[in-house]
Amino acid sequence: MPLISVIIPLYNKEQFIEATLLSVLNQTFSDYEIIIINDGSTDKSLRNATKTLKGYNNHSLITQNNKGLSATRNVGISHAKGEIIALLDADDLWDRKYLEEIKELYLKYPEADLFGTDYIEKYTDLNVLEPTKNINLIKKNTTFLVNDFFKLNLYQPIITPSSFSFKKNIFRKITFNEAIDFAEDVEFFIKSNISYRFAYSYKPLATVHFDIPNQMTQVGFKGKRLPNFDQFEVHTGQHTTLKKYLDTKRYYLSILCRISNDQQNLTLLRKQLNVSNLKIRQRILLNAPLVILKGLISIKKHFLKKNIRLTSY
Repeated sequence: MPLISVIIPLYNKEQFIEATLLSVLNQTFSDYEIIIINDGSTDKSLRNATKTLKGYNNHSLITQNNKGLSATRNVGISHAKGEIIALLDADDLWDRKYLEEIKELYLKYPEADLFGTDYIEKYTDLNVLEPTKNINLIKKNTTFLVNDFFKLNLYQPIITPSSFSFKKNIFRKITFNEAIDFAEDVEFFIKSNISYRFAYSYKPLATVHFDIPNQMTQVGFKGKRLPNFDQFEVHTGQHTTLKKYLDTKRYYLSILCRISNDQQNLTLLRKQLNVSNLKIRQRILLNAPLVILKGLISIKKHFLKKNIRLTSY
């Protein structure tokens, strides 16, 4: 059996999937399998994936009708043979030593069930940056057990799905929520880090593809099924920074709701939001006129093209 199962959900990523697969096939670590779940792609994604994997035996390809990201990941994980699940989105890339680093975390920290690395954001070939994390720079290029996942993720997330792996045994208790279709990974991170230890490598070994402008201006957010963060309030006594973490996520999604005029989701998010956990500028933005919010997004887009990432965090 392979040690690691690489799970790649595939939906209409014809221009990316070849490079993504090559970044896996070129790993220095070879004890892995690739499981691609084609979620009803309507472009050439399936053909390009099949062509790239021709001649390789350590993979399987599952095709299904479109079910969404959470269901697709769950299907892939349920077919996995490896002890470790490594998630990879079909438009992201791994450094050649990514899986080697995950293996080292697995061996060095046997008490951990969750593993992750730092990452780089790529917007275009000319717009690539490594966001600042809420981690002391003295720990750069080191590995360590995370004592407070929620504290480290209050601002810029320290991981993305494509830089996150976990032992398959946690899948018996925690799966991706198929009832939501936005921020699925955030809910999974919360659930898993409430119950399990997390080992981290502060090395940027994954490259995550973003669009310009970012998600805040993408069409189609209104009506998305969002995580119910209220369900985690019961754990805030045991995890003291969880409440602030939840409120920062509520804030971010509230901004998206305001921009897309999604009043229903906005009402739900604001119900348990404690604004005292937000920075002053975030409180201002939360109630700022839409014209100001949209103007700030344009400014953010301008600076992003210069590899300067502005944030309210």
